[in-house]
Amino acid sequence: MILAGVTITTLTGENGVLNKATEARKKTEKAKEEELRRMAALEAETYLEDYVYTDKSGKKIKIPAKCVVSQIEGENTLEKGIVIIDSDKNEWVWIEVPKEITAEANSSEEILNALNNYAINYRLAYNTDVWYDGCGLTVAEYNTLKDKMLYSIKENGGFWIGRYESGTETQRKSSIDNLTQMVIQQDKYPYNFVTPSQAQYLANQLSTNQYTCSLIFDIQWDLACKFLEETEVKNQDEIKINSNSWGNYIGDKENEVSFTIERGKYSLDDGLNFNTINTIYTKENLVPVLLTTGASERNKVLNIYDFAGNVNEWTLGKITALNPALFRSGPYSGTGTTYPAATHPNRSINTSVSNIGFRVTMY
Repeated sequence: MILAGVTITTLTGENGVLNKATEARKKTEKAKEEELRRMAALEAETYLEDYVYTDKSGKKIKIPAKCVVSQIEGENTLEKGIVIIDSDKNEWVWIEVPKEITAEANSSEEILNALNNYAINYRLAYNTDVWYDGCGLTVAEYNTLKDKMLYSIKENGGFWIGRYESGTETQRKSSIDNLTQMVIQQDKYPYNFVTPSQAQYLANQLSTNQYTCSLIFDIQWDLACKFLEETEVKNQDEIKINSNSWGNYIGDKENEVSFTIERGKYSLDDGLNFNTINTIYTKENLVPVLLTTGASERNKVLNIYDFAGNVNEWTLGKITALNPALFRSGPYSGTGTTYPAATHPNRSINTSVSNIGFRVTMY
């Protein structure tokens, strides 16, 4: 078909003018965002003390030293998920816990009980936030971190979690790979093939003189689930029963999981080899695909990527004496009904596989 001397194919084909223009616009937008993040990390270096940020709704949030609120559209309000960028370019999202929940609690035990009651729909019938041998900490270290985390939630009305699953610049292919630097950034290889104790060691490496970082505690995961519910971005069934609609899962005949992505890399062989996405890649139903961090906007809620699916995530929770290591979320090789975001699976402390990674918290 000819239109004013130009064929429709010339306009809309794979190499058509319109598609090339769209691709150029996306590259320009991506470059602008990357520059804003780079500038934010430089600015973060100048903030030597904590400071208070006031959201447009009037709520005040304490921003840790050497961190700044992202100025990218949609990333600087509590309503959509406040993102901060630290001086190392790592990105974090605020999980709000209303201060009235812990207002009457004084001891760490009372605070935890109050939080358990608040997030009761996502909790197990017993306390999972207890030490176990193999979590990478001594009993004293574990209890010190837990107390600090709990008092921080009470004082600040929330906590920070990694915006992305923990990642690495270096592709990991087996459990004997050397540990490399861990980052919380987009378009990185998922930091898999690690045991719970290794994950805790890596998480702690992000700690500074101003704040503490650790593997996320189980209660924090459930508080994040509650936050998604309270902000109405996801209902309880989507978090607790079926997360196929917003996570990278294999899918099944009743719950198809198929979506397109336009950035990052994907692997069809459990992370042994990754393919770069130059234009668009379609993840098809019943096909297990491991993605780099933050690859799909479909799998983002409140600016948090892959809280459901892609890789399971180790926590500092204990579930049984025999296989105490507790992880959350689900794997790219599973379904969102078997492994919804709020699921509580467990493994041996020596488990180190392709479909389990981890997420970091800061307090």
